[in-house]
Amino acid sequence: MKISMAELGSDYLDVSDFEDALEGTWSFCYVGEYDGKPSGFIIGNIFGPEMVDEILHMPDGKFRDEALSYSKVGYYASEAIDDSVKGKGLGMKLILKCRERFEESGVEMACAMAWKSVTGKVNIDGILRKIGLEPEVEFLGYWDDPRAFPNGHDCPVCGNPCKCSAVYYTKKYVSP
Repeated sequence: MKISMAELGSDYLDVSDFEDALEGTWSFCYVGEYDGKPSGFIIGNIFGPEMVDEILHMPDGKFRDEALSYSKVGYYASEAIDDSVKGKGLGMKLILKCRERFEESGVEMACAMAWKSVTGKVNIDGILRKIGLEPEVEFLGYWDDPRAFPNGHDCPVCGNPCKCSAVYYTKKYVSP
């Protein structure tokens, strides 16, 4: 939780999100260690069209329709690495482990919502592109969407309300 709160904001994930990922059938979590201590994590989801709206929170349109057309979607839901070990390869190891699980599960499309801060930096652009995901669209105001954050998101950069946006990335394994 400490890493999540520092990197993603105090209200982005809670203990129940980790419990669900550790015990769930459609959600999973990998924790990475550096020098013998937990230093990062990734949460992934594998789901069908019935969960697209609940998980992705996309507005009506082309990209939502496309996500709904796949029977199995892999979602890189959250990844955070402790500042003290960033740049040492832990994030890549975790995302590759997640991708391996997606591919073993037969996902037809993998996707992610990357955080684009008000400074213009997309937090995970480089790592997503390295594993073959490409940016599709930017959603302004995404992190303050009341469907996901009824009280607004407590952003680690701009506070609440969050003025950052999301960039939606995809990699298609099969055509819908």
